[in-house]
Amino acid sequence: MDQAQNGIALQAFIASMAIVFILSIFVILFFVKYQRRLLAQQEERQKAAADYQRDLLKTTINSQEAERNRIAKELHDEIGAMLTTTKLYAGQINPQLSNTKLNVVTDKMNLLFDDMIQNTRRISQDLRPVILEKLGLIEGIENLIGTINETGKLTVVFKQTTIQISDKQMELNVYRIIQELLNNALKHAEASEVEISLVTVEDINKLHYRDNGKGIDHIKLRQKIGIGLKNMESRVSILNGTLHFNPVNKGTEIEIEFPNNADSNN
Repeated sequence: MDQAQNGIALQAFIASMAIVFILSIFVILFFVKYQRRLLAQQEERQKAAADYQRDLLKTTINSQEAERNRIAKELHDEIGAMLTTTKLYAGQINPQLSNTKLNVVTDKMNLLFDDMIQNTRRISQDLRPVILEKLGLIEGIENLIGTINETGKLTVVFKQTTIQISDKQMELNVYRIIQELLNNALKHAEASEVEISLVTVEDINKLHYRDNGKGIDHIKLRQKIGIGLKNMESRVSILNGTLHFNPVNKGTEIEIEFPNNADSNN
């Protein structure tokens, strides 16, 4: 009787051990599978982040090349053509030329020189707004907004507190971001009112933008590789900043934050 009970007890023990072993195997397999899934998700996120950074870098390079091509074309088509024409006029000057003809030629040359100076200034202004050099970022933004308000197509309100921008390159990137936002409001958003604020809180610069336009689907816009948005995101990335689209019932609301330090634009 004792042997039978011992046998039953042994069988029960073996069965329980087998169940524990099988459960342990299932737990281990589940853990391994879960870890693999986490690893796969992490790799996907890393790949997506790397692809996004490559996309931003590609956009930056393409934008720079497009800007160089545009400037080269303007220099060739406008400045180059004017210089060629001026040279032709200069070739007409000789000792036998009458005073009347000489005055006509020199007047035309002076007009061409004036046009060349204006075009050179315009191209230089496109590269870096002169007002940023002379007066700084805030005055540059206010000048840009004032020009837009004068058109009557858009009413822009700009608010700012004490801003801490550490260098000229950072100023230019912030200026270009605001310029791109306003350009989008004018050309695509069908907005009539825009609010922009720029503040510094504990060494963090915060740019807030909102308009009453039709809004944008930034996810679809990214998929379409909108050059304007990509350029803006690229500049935010150069600033070591973050760009966030806030959900709103109407229009578009964007928050951009970036640190105030000289390394943020390297």
